[in-house]
Amino acid sequence: MATSFKTEVEAVAVPPTLWPSSATLENYIKVFQDQSFLQDLWNSIAYAVGAVVIALLVGIPAGYAAARFDFAGKRALMMVILATSMVPGVALLVPTYYLLDSVGLLNSGIVVTIILSARIIPQTVWFIANFVEAVPVEIEESAIMDGANRFDIIWNLILPLIRPGIAAVATIGIVTTWNDYITVAVFAPDVAKRTLQVALVNQVFDAIGISWSYMMAFVMIASMPVIIMFGFMQKWFISGLTAGAVKG
Repeated sequence: MATSFKTEVEAVAVPPTLWPSSATLENYIKVFQDQSFLQDLWNSIAYAVGAVVIALLVGIPAGYAAARFDFAGKRALMMVILATSMVPGVALLVPTYYLLDSVGLLNSGIVVTIILSARIIPQTVWFIANFVEAVPVEIEESAIMDGANRFDIIWNLILPLIRPGIAAVATIGIVTTWNDYITVAVFAPDVAKRTLQVALVNQVFDAIGISWSYMMAFVMIASMPVIIMFGFMQKWFISGLTAGAVKG
């Protein structure tokens, strides 16, 4: 962090200094003046939030069904879902790239969002199933006796009760997708579709060299949205993880 407030001369000085002799905000100003920064920031937010929303839309009903319904092959299906989360994303890059290229879907923000969501859906299903199992089934039975249907139970009963768990899942999903580099770099090589992480790595390969003070300012700004979000969600995040570990 201290390097981001140094001049470039001081940032590369030998021997290095721990604190800047004269702190400056010049590097932060340069980051915000970069014409592509706001676009990169917007792409990072859109991909992360979009992927988490899709994961929750799929994971909540799937997790509820896994927790409350018994059907043939349920355990095997859940193990398959868990196994898909263990497949390294790098192993699927080449076939996925050629598939998207053949159908003309490279550089599609929607496709990138769907791919990112597919990475976090398996863990979302498992987490939600554990959170639902922690809710006593007797509460749902009472609601059914009062005339509630399954949708009413999920929307008005289960979701409010597992809200901390949903917050925990959303936090993990956003951090995972926010920090994803390889997916966007491979499937959306267009500069207009890149994220802050891709822009950061591109600076390392810049032909004119690396400005370490500028890069550190860029890193600080790129990390700040996730840090702020975690600060707001910390209470729910911790209680959500705890709730998922205790069956009621």
